[in-house]
Amino acid sequence: MQPGFLSIRSLTKRYETMVAVDDLNLEIAKGELVAFLGPSGCGKSTSLRMIAGLAPATSGTISIGGKDVTQLAPYRRDIGLVFQSYALFPHMSVLKNVMFGLEMRKVPAAEAERRAREAIAMVQLEGREDRRPAQLSGGQQQRVALARALVIQPSILLFDEPLSNLDAKLRDEMRSEIRSIQKRLGITSIFVTHDQVEALSMCDKVAVLNGGRLEQLGTPNDLYERPATAFVASFVGRTNRLSGVAEGDCISVGGKALRAPGASKGKVELMVRPHRMVMTAAGETMPDFGSEPINSIDGEIRDVYYAGDILHYEIDAGGQVMSVERTTSGGETPVSPGSAVNLTWRVADTLVFGAAQ
Repeated sequence: MQPGFLSIRSLTKRYETMVAVDDLNLEIAKGELVAFLGPSGCGKSTSLRMIAGLAPATSGTISIGGKDVTQLAPYRRDIGLVFQSYALFPHMSVLKNVMFGLEMRKVPAAEAERRAREAIAMVQLEGREDRRPAQLSGGQQQRVALARALVIQPSILLFDEPLSNLDAKLRDEMRSEIRSIQKRLGITSIFVTHDQVEALSMCDKVAVLNGGRLEQLGTPNDLYERPATAFVASFVGRTNRLSGVAEGDCISVGGKALRAPGASKGKVELMVRPHRMVMTAAGETMPDFGSEPINSIDGEIRDVYYAGDILHYEIDAGGQVMSVERTTSGGETPVSPGSAVNLTWRVADTLVFGAAQ
């Protein structure tokens, strides 16, 4: 494995009998933005804290730019950290909050103020330098926290679920702003999140963690289209899961024969993305897939709900519930619950994994 600018080798964290992070290995190139994605308790924040030096590693090494920093104190690692809770000093102005890290590094006052004002301008908070955190919105406070992390010009920038306290609109704005600033400055960054939309839309690569272990590292496209495990397939994006028995590339699901590329022998889990399935009700025209091999299964609509741009259908297919999404075009009448339907999708869109034990 080619060493990265940030190199994490066999990183492990144990708390008595519990293993929070288990043998994590990652190589992150200079300038990359990598997400640590996973459910609560998967080890992503613990990994970030070890990289920052806020939690000692039980074993393993952390190197930045070829230098082993595993045993160094946090302030000697040249790392900027943006917290979920902002962690601003309530009695200080915006300017003083941003200058704080520079003052601790004994940067001369005039230079510290100049750099702080530049960082404040970078996050579009000019004119608010004299305000206290309580006088700012949540989004503005997060911008101050970002400016404070950037002003020290760190080699590595770490984000610990920084957008989770913001409303949906502000999260969208801050996603774009953080990504734009990170790309412009070329700072190697790690972004911890449990939100797959943040991970897929912002980051160059995504490390999916589960139970303290790395399930897969790849580009957003790799993870979505070529998930390495059933966990990755189900956690990254929505998916339908069907249980079946495979014999070669043929899978028996509730007495129905389906096909999948690379299926093996024995019990398997078959997965299909809801938006890759086409639902056809009575009187509707069957879609034309050309010469592509397809899978098809019959079912009955159990429920339907409207989500603006999407109609979500829940379908009973031989005792297994499947979800299908239809894009709304305006004015259409949803197919009613109880209606018989056919579900069709490309064999190439079928994912198969060994059955969970």
